[in-house]
Order: sequence, then C-alpha cells, then structure tokens
Amino acid sequence: MDRYIRDDLADILLGIEYDDLPEDVITFTKRVILDTMACAMGGYDGPPTKIVRGYVDRYAAAGEATILCDGRKTNRVLATFANGTALRYLDHNDYCYRRDPSHASGNLAAALAVAEAEGLTGRDVILGTVVGYEMQLRLNHHCGSTWERGWASATNLAMSGAALTSKLMGLDAMQTANAIAVAGSHNNTLTESKHGNIPMLKATSEPYICKSGVEAALMAADGLTGPEQIFEGRWGWIPVIAGKADVEAFTAPMNGHYMITETCLKPYAAEMMTQSSIQAAIDVVTEHGFDPLQAKHIEARYHDFALKKPSWDPKKFNPQDRETADHSFPYCIAVSLLDRACGAAQFTDEKLKDPDVRTVMAKIELTVDDSLTALLPEKFGTAIKVTMPDGTVFEKICETPPGHPENPMSDGEIEAKFRRLSNHLMSADQMEQGIAACWEIDQYDDLGAFTQLFTV
Repeated sequence: MDRYIRDDLADILLGIEYDDLPEDVITFTKRVILDTMACAMGGYDGPPTKIVRGYVDRYAAAGEATILCDGRKTNRVLATFANGTALRYLDHNDYCYRRDPSHASGNLAAALAVAEAEGLTGRDVILGTVVGYEMQLRLNHHCGSTWERGWASATNLAMSGAALTSKLMGLDAMQTANAIAVAGSHNNTLTESKHGNIPMLKATSEPYICKSGVEAALMAADGLTGPEQIFEGRWGWIPVIAGKADVEAFTAPMNGHYMITETCLKPYAAEMMTQSSIQAAIDVVTEHGFDPLQAKHIEARYHDFALKKPSWDPKKFNPQDRETADHSFPYCIAVSLLDRACGAAQFTDEKLKDPDVRTVMAKIELTVDDSLTALLPEKFGTAIKVTMPDGTVFEKICETPPGHPENPMSDGEIEAKFRRLSNHLMSADQMEQGIAACWEIDQYDDLGAFTQLFTV
C-alpha cells in the first residue's frame, strides 16, 4: 500500500507509550495538568462557559465523562467542549510560540473526557496529553503560519484531539490516520475571531475544534475514512491551510524529545505576548516606586511581530470588553503599573472604565526594538521605559517571559495560581486535595474519583 504523511504521523503518535516517558516529562506534564485545572476552575463562571454548559444541557447525552466543577456527566465530546471552554476563558492557560502562537492545553480536556469514558487511568490522561501536545506542536513548529493565512491556531487542535482520542481508544494505525484526516478536513477556524473587538467565541475556538477531533476518532473507529493525502495533496492541508511545511521535521521519529516540554505557563491572565510586558511593568514600578499617574511618557518596546500580528489592530488601544483588554498591550501595561498585578481583578467592567487606567494608557507609546526582534521565536521580550516630568528615567527589560521553560514558574507558584483561581469555588481543604490529586494523578485508577475532587 502507498504511504502518506498521515500514516507516518499515526505510527509516531501510536508509538508513544507511558512506560517510555522520561520522569522529567511526566513531571512536566503534571505541572501542565495542575496549571490547566487552575484555569478551568477560574473560568467556570465565565459567560461563554455558562453558554456552553447551557448548550450541553440540550442533549440527553451518555453520562460517561464529568463536567468539571459542575459534577454532572455527559458524553466525552460535550465534556471536552464544556471543560475546554472553562479552561480557556481567562486566557490564563499555557501557550507555545514558533511559527504560530498555540494553546495546547485544550488537549487535556479531551484526554480527561476520553480516558474517563473509556474506564482508563490517570496514567492514560498523562499519555493522552503528551500525544495531543506532540501532534499539535509539530503542526505549530514545522508547518507554515496558518494564522497569517487567515486560519486561527486553534485549527491545530482538530488533529491533536483526533490523535490523542485514537491513542486512548486503542485504534489501529489505519483508523488513527483516518481520524487525523477526517479532523483536518472538517475543522479549520478563522483568524478573524481574534481581530477587532474580540468576541466571546475566543474561549470556544480551541474546545470546539478539539471536540470535533474527538468526534473524528469516534467515526474513524467505526470505519469512516478520510483523504489519504490530507497533508500533501494538491488541495491538502499543507498547501491550502499552512502554505508550506518542513515535512522531514514534521514526520521525524521520536528521539527522546517531547514537544510538551516546550510549552510556557502563564503567571498572568492575559494574551501570551503581554506576559513579558506585564512582568517588566510590575518590575519597574516595584523597584522604583513611582506613581504611574505622574509619568510623563511610557515607552514599551517590542519585537516587530508584536505590532504586526494578525490580532493587533487599533481597537486594542481602546478595549471595551475583557476579551479585547487581555490582548491590549497598553491596557495590560497600565493596570500592571497601577496595581502591580494582572489577574482576573484587572479585567472587571469597573476596571475597564477606570479613569486612572485610561490616563496611564494615554501615556504609552509602542515601538519596535530590533534587539528584541533578534530573539524570536525562542523568546519574546518587552522593555518598559518610564520618563518622569523631571527627566528621570526608569527602565526594565524582560527578555524571557515568566513561565517560559528558560524562566519557569516554580511548583509553588503553580499551586498558588490554583488557589487564586479556585478559592471562590472551593474550601481550603478542597483546594489542597485538588492540588495533591494533580501531582498524584498517575496513582488514580478511577478517574471518576479524580474529577469528583473538582466538583463544587
């Protein structure tokens, strides 16, 4: 039989086994799981999360997978959608950037749902998460920029959701190749969802696409076939969606490196390229103790891509809602200078209208710094330079954003993030039990017992 890119990928992904995972990869994945569960708790009350749960309620679905916080059960597809929306809503979940930005934590929603539905273990959740990240970040690293061609990076979760579901359901190589092909054919989402006034749809993009990948695997398991040349065909995913690909790297065998270890965690509840801006702003005001309202001028220097990325446009200078504000460099810098923090409290309706925030925003100028551009794509930094009325200048540069693998959050910081995002829902004892469960997820043979700890 002829072999195609999809077949090579299926063999690679199905070849990943839990017992072969290095201990540091397992530990890193647990860190990702704890961080993502924190985001899910924090986003449970978000408007789009509530809308999606209402949508799920319309279906009398099989009770095979748990909706986090809620505790009710539905089928694995709808649980992926509901939990994925919760963990994405605050934009506090992890990310990776190479040719495109990418949020791969949506894979955990699918891994949890499918593993629970299949009666699998916590070890399988780790395995499925690793497989999902591997598929998604290979697309992210080795294919052309879908984002700049009009396709949001959430598009990549279709094939990662299909891959991890195939692995956890025990599909064979042909079924897995078809699952990837079906998912890649049906599910591509537009960059326009991140442009202008960003809609609530942003929180649903990754989970909607990922749950479609789960559906693709379910259909492939029953014999549905997809295009053989889904990637390399004349009208395939690479020429039409990505534009180009380094096929050799994309289909390279596993060599001991797992893509999940390249993901970055977020200490702040904002878009990925704002993380260094926020840190530099907090550092400069904390170190020098000036009043941002008294500043004469504030210069924020970036790499060139920050000011030409598809989601950057004039409406980010005057955000009117949470979704747009957490993608606004001026807004995030202003609240960070004023509050020395950038979390959920900085994105309330009251804060969005705060005249002090708007006063500081008006002082901010965004410029390009070639020295920061030279660090791309490995690092994406920001320099904040504040000039006071008497000519005094305060400056701070954050070249490597906090949470980056080279500047990682500590385990304690991730645990603190969980407590901060879940304390409105859980008691102190519940939070400590949830944290411990994430560190010990590989000890759980009953995933129902695990997810029950996150029911409020």
